[in-house]
Amino acid sequence: MKPIDRFSYLKNNRVSQDTSSLVQCYLPIIGQEALSLYLYTISFWDNGRKEYLFSSILNHLNFGMDRLLKSLKILSAFNLLTLYQNGEVYQLALHAPLSSQDFLEHPVYRRLLEKKIGDAAVEDLKVESSDGEEIPVSLNQVFPDLAELGSQEDLSLKKKVANDFDLDHFRQLMARDGLRFADEQSDVLNLFAIAEEKKWTWFETYQLAKSTAVSQVISTKRMREKIAQKPVSSDFSPKETTIIKEAKSKTALQFLAEIKQTRKGTITQTERELLQQMAGLGLLDEVINIILLLTFNKVDSANINEKYAMKVANDYAYQKVHSAEEAVLRIRERGQKNQAQKSSKPSPTKSNVPKWSNPDYKNETSEETRLELERKKQELLARLEKGGD
Repeated sequence: MKPIDRFSYLKNNRVSQDTSSLVQCYLPIIGQEALSLYLYTISFWDNGRKEYLFSSILNHLNFGMDRLLKSLKILSAFNLLTLYQNGEVYQLALHAPLSSQDFLEHPVYRRLLEKKIGDAAVEDLKVESSDGEEIPVSLNQVFPDLAELGSQEDLSLKKKVANDFDLDHFRQLMARDGLRFADEQSDVLNLFAIAEEKKWTWFETYQLAKSTAVSQVISTKRMREKIAQKPVSSDFSPKETTIIKEAKSKTALQFLAEIKQTRKGTITQTERELLQQMAGLGLLDEVINIILLLTFNKVDSANINEKYAMKVANDYAYQKVHSAEEAVLRIRERGQKNQAQKSSKPSPTKSNVPKWSNPDYKNETSEETRLELERKKQELLARLEKGGD
């Protein structure tokens, strides 16, 4: 998109200019620039009569192109605007903001707002609930002829709701399985982002959250690691294949316990904390298990070399090693590199040339030794003078 590109407004797409929920709920999150752009579009909407240049927005709002693009993305993410492209021509479709009540009922929007203005301020925005009992009236009761159409609309509405991220059900399963958040506000936003990116339901998202949790605490960082895994195409040896299979089938705690058992040892508290630290880097259990195996193979001990293990863990986290396969390949590559370096080193050769003939030779003989050599030399000369006797 460039400033000279053209755009028009979608026809029959006027939205209300009621700004109460925009200011109360949207503004703290989307910021002044995105709000200014939205107000500009609803003010200059012309029912698609003509085309404009994006430069007209830049001039009016005193924006740069990067700020315009960022604001368009924010408005699109909050479903306040949709941008369509046809070649170099764009079309803007405007959407009305949610009411304050609907906004606060959205689990993710609410948490974003709480993060910006605090829980107490958000609580003050809530619509007061009535003490009375609701008297429901459906369209079918008022317009019986629309019963069939009404049921179809109800069905589509239920489908839409089912596809939304259901945080209440997510929490119910967490309680059932004994899981908890490390930082609920941050974790919920990350969970919603993952579900949206992968087009997952709340239940699919929960299954991954459960399988990657650390000590019953949900880790969105490890969820991202699992998502980032890609198939590794390599000819693994039978031994490597067995190691990979074992690493993938056990938690880090189970894997460590089995290694310790073969060495007649038990897991120490510092080793438990070490597993937590490695998981805190975002490493999955299958990668941690390979690190454990590598570390124990370095020493003949029942205790893990924690310093070395954390060094490897930091390296793997930095190198974005996402799976046991990738970890095994790293170890293989390192072994091949070390072997190549050993082979390339020239072997020392013996020389018959005396050291003292070297121009850089330094005589480091001690005074005592020098005197002894001088004595032997004098004895040898005396014998030669007597005819070698």
